[in-house]
Amino acid sequence: LGAIKAICEKHSAFGQSEVGILHIDAHSDTRKAYQGFEQSHASIMYNVMSLPSKPKKLVQVGIRDFCEEEYDFVTTREDIKTFFDIELKRKLLEGQSWLQLSKEIINELPQKVYISFDIDGLDPVYCPNTGTPVPGGLSIDQVFYLFQLLHRNKKQIIGFDLNEVSSGGLPLEEASEWDGNVGSRVLYKLCGWSILTNP
Repeated sequence: LGAIKAICEKHSAFGQSEVGILHIDAHSDTRKAYQGFEQSHASIMYNVMSLPSKPKKLVQVGIRDFCEEEYDFVTTREDIKTFFDIELKRKLLEGQSWLQLSKEIINELPQKVYISFDIDGLDPVYCPNTGTPVPGGLSIDQVFYLFQLLHRNKKQIIGFDLNEVSSGGLPLEEASEWDGNVGSRVLYKLCGWSILTNP
């Protein structure tokens, strides 16, 4: 929340933030509170969109685990666009290309983009030990292609976070290297595309 708040305040004009958030996640994270706690990980995007200098747009991708309160929140606000995983999959199965869907996603974003990437936005085959894995999700190739398309469409990545890369709580000697391997590659790509989009 602090990083996004600072980014929005820095990139604002006349009190309006010029930043769009590309939120890749299995979860919407738009509960007002979770188990009574308003600063919960399940409330981060609710809090982001309640900031005095909130993002111009929140664009969520891969969302497949949410409650009724969250669904109502994201579908009734013009400054939020959620690409639910089930709808993305339906369109792919019915013949639309990932290029078409990626263009729809990118067209919702302003020129300045902050990427908030929860690793469980990916299919759990890529992150089996993350804290709250959910069946479905994006492939690593789809995400990397989306990053590339941001660059091709002259979007500027002005910041990012990467969350919930985990060994599943196992001791280091017992932990699989797979989650860390995937997480490090995502981080590497985020760094690279951030440099390329900020000439």
